Amino acid sequence: MPMEIERKYLILRPAPETVAALAVTSHTQITQTYLLPKEQGFSRRVRKRGTPETGWEYTYTQKKPVRPGERIELEEIVTEEEYHALLKETLPGHYPVEKERICFLYEGQLFELDLYAFSKKLSTLEIELPSLDIPVQLPDWVELVADVTGDPAYSNHMLSISLAFPESS
Repeated sequence: MPMEIERKYLILRPAPETVAALAVTSHTQITQTYLLPKEQGFSRRVRKRGTPETGWEYTYTQKKPVRPGERIELEEIVTEEEYHALLKETLPGHYPVEKERICFLYEGQLFELDLYAFSKKLSTLEIELPSLDIPVQLPDWVELVADVTGDPAYSNHMLSISLAFPESS
């Protein structure tokens, strides 16, 4: 099964001028909505990703944690019509998570900076890796709050309940 291995960091939201200076490879808007579970242990979501200028791509994803930082991930592109049909299966008590994703290169590694609509103070920084023992050099502008790799409280699934980072942040 396809595996997703990543490190995730909670950071102070960078200033707009810092973001503007990044070696950006892509900048998209994302809305992701969590769905009622079907298969034991797997979470389900649909995602709308793109921009009004470039258009939208819709995906359906199932994920199952294996260990902290590692998950089985099954993802497929769906049509806009399938996306809207799947939205009828939204998990009660969960809200769509809206964020900007800015992908950028730093020291030969590709990072994903997520700027959430619900927070002007905090954001997350992720990096996908071939294994969790690969060293990660965070950009010098990063103001690290915590390494939240594998912490379910910082998963987008949990953030979709309150649209806020946990109180301890």
